[in-house]
Amino acid sequence: MLSEILEQPEAVARVIERGRKDAWEIGRRLRSKGAAFAMLAARGSSDHAAILGKYALGVHLGIPAGLAAPSIATLYKSRLKLRGAAVIGVSQSGRSPDIVEFLEASSRAGAFTVAVTNDPSSPLARAADHALFLHAGEERSIAATKTFTTQVACLYLLAAGWAGGRRGQELLAGLCAAPEALRRALADGPAIEASMKPLKRLERCVVVGRGFPFPAALETALKLKETAGVFAEGASAADFLHGPIAMAGPQAGAAFRALLLLSRGPGKDSIKRVERRLKAAGVSSLRFGPDPVPDWISPFPLAVRGQLAALRLSLAKGLDPDHPSGLRKITRVH
Repeated sequence: MLSEILEQPEAVARVIERGRKDAWEIGRRLRSKGAAFAMLAARGSSDHAAILGKYALGVHLGIPAGLAAPSIATLYKSRLKLRGAAVIGVSQSGRSPDIVEFLEASSRAGAFTVAVTNDPSSPLARAADHALFLHAGEERSIAATKTFTTQVACLYLLAAGWAGGRRGQELLAGLCAAPEALRRALADGPAIEASMKPLKRLERCVVVGRGFPFPAALETALKLKETAGVFAEGASAADFLHGPIAMAGPQAGAAFRALLLLSRGPGKDSIKRVERRLKAAGVSSLRFGPDPVPDWISPFPLAVRGQLAALRLSLAKGLDPDHPSGLRKITRVH
């Protein structure tokens, strides 16, 4: 897991270099077909990358985008009506049966389909009209690390290609800041290790973000669950203040912590409100960020810090992050 975390600056740079031509061609076809909205289908870590794709399409292009419910097609066998839609399937392996089946059903329903996967020979790549590849090499770690950030890079490239023209070039230039942001985050490794060692009795954790950092909070919570056995919840600051803040009352105890993910974007004030409420309740919190990058690039360094935190907490607890109990690399859901 650690070696693959360390590969991420080069892996993301590789995606940008090798994927931009394909992204521009896909974008040209999307514009020529008049695609007006997008649906993204994914599971697990890929689902969190898909949420960032939804944010990127909405914020940068004004294109309505949402997460698909694959079971509508795979379990309920409903007939979809998707003319004018771009349906994007996101899967590291490209072998998640329900994502493949949903993409196939979307194609029959009139959608233009795109696969984001690490394997050009996978069923997902074959099912799609076009594909963007992660170029991440084999990922041996059970917990996804480099494939999460390369999926985000692919989806951001897709947004840039769909925008096209000057706006697309501006987005591409902004994305080129991601590898260096990842390198700076990796340099925080010793400090993160030191902050995790005293938390070996940690049982419960909330990871809070807002806007672009929110999917990174979801992904960090998942990594804490997978590798360190922590009952972790990822939350938007807006939702957390509406009710779940109650978990931070006097009953929380020393086994509860909060991890706050900040960017320089408009969500930072909400995070600071959460921080004040937690402090008033006597709950200790840790901060990751803000980094000196645009709001939409912040998930790259934030996710890497979350991965390092989960890895180091797992080791502090005497666990093996490379072999989490009960997990396999590919989960097949029909």
